[in-house]
Amino acid sequence: MRVLSADLWEPAPGRVLAWDVTPGAGRRPAAAALTWNQRNHLLGAGSGEPSVWITAAFDVDGPIDPGALEAAFRDLVADHPGLRVEAVRRPAPERVGLVRHEVDGLVWRRHDGPVTRTVAETREHLAAELTRRCAPFGYPAFLPAAISRPDRSTIVLGMDHLHTDAWSTTVVIDELAARYAERTGGRSPAEGTGRLAGAPSGDTAGPPPVGADDPRLATWHGFLRDRGWALPTFPLPLGVPDGERVPQRTVVRPLADAATAGDVAERARAAGASTSAAVLVTLARAVADLGGPAVLETLLPVHTRDDVAARGAVGWHTTTVPLRIDSGAGGTPAGVRPWAVPAGPAVRHTVPDTALAATGKALRAARELAAVPLEQVVTSLPQPLRFPRTDIFQVSYLDYRRLPGHAAAAGRRAHHVSAATRADDLQVWVSRSDDGIAVRARMPRTPTATETIDAVLDRWSELLTEHARTEE
Repeated sequence: MRVLSADLWEPAPGRVLAWDVTPGAGRRPAAAALTWNQRNHLLGAGSGEPSVWITAAFDVDGPIDPGALEAAFRDLVADHPGLRVEAVRRPAPERVGLVRHEVDGLVWRRHDGPVTRTVAETREHLAAELTRRCAPFGYPAFLPAAISRPDRSTIVLGMDHLHTDAWSTTVVIDELAARYAERTGGRSPAEGTGRLAGAPSGDTAGPPPVGADDPRLATWHGFLRDRGWALPTFPLPLGVPDGERVPQRTVVRPLADAATAGDVAERARAAGASTSAAVLVTLARAVADLGGPAVLETLLPVHTRDDVAARGAVGWHTTTVPLRIDSGAGGTPAGVRPWAVPAGPAVRHTVPDTALAATGKALRAARELAAVPLEQVVTSLPQPLRFPRTDIFQVSYLDYRRLPGHAAAAGRRAHHVSAATRADDLQVWVSRSDDGIAVRARMPRTPTATETIDAVLDRWSELLTEHARTEE
């Protein structure tokens, strides 16, 4: 899976096809539950924040068969309740809500769009259509589309974040590919996804409230109290004045090749930690080496998919947990192997195994906080939560090798493409695949942020790749 933003997307030109989906006249949708993430997303959109869409895109052989593709899209929407929800405005105090449409009440209409001639023209056309069609209020907040070419075509499903998350994007690609292949005679359903073979589907409910004396709730409160009831911000300069946002800059680059990623994983296991812990502690050390704090505070998105049905569901099935990462910048104790040895004549800071092990422990504890509903965290605070910036400094890690359709992703040229909007803080998405470990970083497009984040990414990669395994 290639993870990038719309400004870096390079879709080949061709005939653009798209579908409108509208609820049938006289149908009354049923009320649906609204999660904390969805509520905040909708409140932001209602106040004028730009559309935040995520697009699943992949290639198929030959020109598009419109009838087969429409049938595949219809089946996907029918099978996933999360693709049939509509955001609506409510009177105060709710302000926003969700309803769900019935499958048989949806009306599909195909539109044959332009024939684009260049990558730039294709990207600009699709980005404009995705921004227009994937706005969260109204139905649908998704765009079924394709780029048809004589030799190899691209299938596209853009979705407002209301409908999807990163994991869901892999489900969408795997299922659409199998359904389209079935309709065009490429293979049978059983040869496609586990979902087509009969796995159940449905929404995943958020966690129930915990007791007021639950230590996990107390941990959340302690993290925020220590920060003056403010959410984390990236601690190095980004060059954005308080209260302002600027166009985002996106960087997509490898952090470690496949061999190094394997060494990193082996080293982490030996320390009683995970690859994600190694990725996080080396990021924290990179920040510390460039003048940041020894302990990096951030938020970590984690999935809430705890059973077979949830693993195959399409929707926004994540929550967020707080994390403190001790980079070990206080020095490497005698007798402890360094994580990365100094390169060249210059003496460089290192990450000790003790810091890696501590990060592994902190990460396991943080993930247990996913059992606490975010709404309960916020409403139970003794003081209002503060938002120093519009964006929140967060670091996401996803191992795509464990997700649906991974084995076929490279052959399909599978892409996860996100909207390019405005930014005032750093947000990081790390992905592991058969190619190694890669990062997509979203930041303000300022000279200061460019210099700062490029240096962080260079140092981060260096810490992972230089002698990831050292001898005793």
